[in-house]
Amino acid sequence: MNEDFLKQVINSGATNLNNLILKNYSKLGMTEKDLVIYLVLSMYAQKGVQFPMAKDIASDTGMDEASIYTIIQGLIKLGIIELKTVIENHQQKDIYSLTPIYQRLNNLLEQENKSQKKQKLMSDTEELFKKIEVEFGRPISPIEQEQVHQWIDGDHYSIELIDLALKEAVLNQAYSLKYMDRILISWEKSNIKTAEQLQDRRKKLGY
Repeated sequence: MNEDFLKQVINSGATNLNNLILKNYSKLGMTEKDLVIYLVLSMYAQKGVQFPMAKDIASDTGMDEASIYTIIQGLIKLGIIELKTVIENHQQKDIYSLTPIYQRLNNLLEQENKSQKKQKLMSDTEELFKKIEVEFGRPISPIEQEQVHQWIDGDHYSIELIDLALKEAVLNQAYSLKYMDRILISWEKSNIKTAEQLQDRRKKLGY
């Protein structure tokens, strides 16, 4: 590489883009062209130009101006960017705010996290049903399944705590959910709703 080119590379600078955007842009409804325009807008913003002209963006990307306008309008509708009017030196001017994408990302990741937790809870609940059936030596009825769901969704007992109540019932050869319910209620009266809280209490009591 010649020296002039290296100077040009250094002087051109670099455009920073959060990796979360790269990994999730398609989930936000963005196309590859949308991402390119967002990158170009970011490049200009990092240079202090918050409202670049469409002809300049077209020159940078090889797209025509009509396509640039269409893509920018699409990004605004998607909530990726926002066209804002601000006051600077007592004059109004338009700028493109590039931060709305982070709220979209936050909402997306929160929704994915909730979905993953829900799927795990469903899987853990099914596994709990199987454990109960194995220990009781019979299938559990729909009414009994509703009881388990009530413990989880209504009483907010953890799966681990219900599993410990099952083990306690089996040790006492009491193969019924009613017995398990009495165990869970007695623990709740002692402010115990998780396996960790039960273990802490047992340590304090010395067993």
